[in-house]
Amino acid sequence: MQRIASVSDIPPTGLRFGYREGPFDEEGILLAVPGGEVRAYKNQCRHLPLPLDDRDPGELWDADRRFLVCNSHGARYRPEDGLCVDGPCKGSHLKSLPIEIREGEVFLDTSKLGGFFDV
Repeated sequence: MQRIASVSDIPPTGLRFGYREGPFDEEGILLAVPGGEVRAYKNQCRHLPLPLDDRDPGELWDADRRFLVCNSHGARYRPEDGLCVDGPCKGSHLKSLPIEIREGEVFLDTSKLGGFFDV
């Protein structure tokens, strides 16, 4: 298990965090979504494997802060489930990361990471 943050420390814009999957250093996004849920996704567009915030303006959110957005391709993802609702990968989902919340702390369950390929 890798501690990521306290639930109370997740900013409205989300929290980026690093983790290791196989031999690779990866980046995740931790979000507190409406209803008090916490979600974690791999920071990687499903169209091409680039970080969502890889290009200018380097933001994860669209102007209305309703959707996560890929700055390279314009894909828009719902924060509550990672579904792409618009763009070249419409219908696909961001890769969810396995998290557990214990006593207000968020942990990444590294034993459940899938290895080199994601679907």
